[in-house]
Formats: sequence, structure tokens, C-alpha cells
Amino acid sequence: MLALSLLMSLLGFLALLVALYVGSALWAWICIGVAVVGIVIFVVDLFLHRRR
Repeated sequence: MLALSLLMSLLGFLALLVALYVGSALWAWICIGVAVVGIVIFVVDLFLHRRR
């Protein structure tokens, strides 16, 4: 799950670059959505590892 979280951060960064280049608010919202999903995956992974 950590690898998935890192992949989401990479996708979020790419979406941020596209948003800055194009100047589109839609791409900025996509970036925020991808970042939130990545953070949720990271927190879930953190709690799962602490339980073990």
C-alpha cells in the first residue's frame, strides 16, 4: 500500500504540473483529489502496520 501511496503522490504532482501549465481549475481539483486519496491510503497503511 505504501507503493500505491507513492504512485498517487506522483500522479498528483503530474496533475499539478498540468494544472499550472494549462491554467485549468479542473486539473487543480484533480490534483487535490488525487492527493486526498493518497493521504487516506497512507493513513490506512500506517494504522494497519501499527496494529501488528
